[in-house]
Amino acid sequence: MAQTDEDVSEAALVAALEASGGVGFWMWDILRDEARADPVSALLFNISPARSRAGVSLAELLEAVHPDDQPHISQVILDCVRTGGSYTAEYRVCSPEGRLRWLFTRGHFYLDQDGRPSTGRGVIVEISDSKSAGTAFAKRDGATIDDALSRTADLCLSLHDTVSQLRDTALVALTETLLIEIGRRLADRQRTERGDALH
Repeated sequence: MAQTDEDVSEAALVAALEASGGVGFWMWDILRDEARADPVSALLFNISPARSRAGVSLAELLEAVHPDDQPHISQVILDCVRTGGSYTAEYRVCSPEGRLRWLFTRGHFYLDQDGRPSTGRGVIVEISDSKSAGTAFAKRDGATIDDALSRTADLCLSLHDTVSQLRDTALVALTETLLIEIGRRLADRQRTERGDALH
């Protein structure tokens, strides 16, 4: 049976993960509380791609986070939202069928000229194969994006958002390919840093 844009199933998620290399991205209009994500990110959080394009609330996305991981992850994200800045995190999400997957996320939140939270964007990488056990974590990375790779990710997310308004599928595909590669490098760097910290 063919999958549709409304499907939220293990099969739809596996297909999206294979197509994306396990990397996704999201954008959040904080004032409207409307988060939008690519298909792989939406499906990882049990949201259909069609619903994600229309915008869903942060609370709805967080419902997919494992109950043991949710309080700390939510607190770090909300702290960054209030004051602006970046975070990195690793945590588990639960599929509708009950399967647990580990995610690495890197996000940044912006304030408007009056100091109010305005927008956020970030990258998600599914890392279950390299992290079958361990503890979830989330940490603030600071108010500014200091390193070149994270700045590149943020600029590419902004570029993707702008290019999407052109409705040029070829250009959108190119920015998504770049985002996937950047996401992989962010996840690889995080794994290396975590491995070094354990030795």
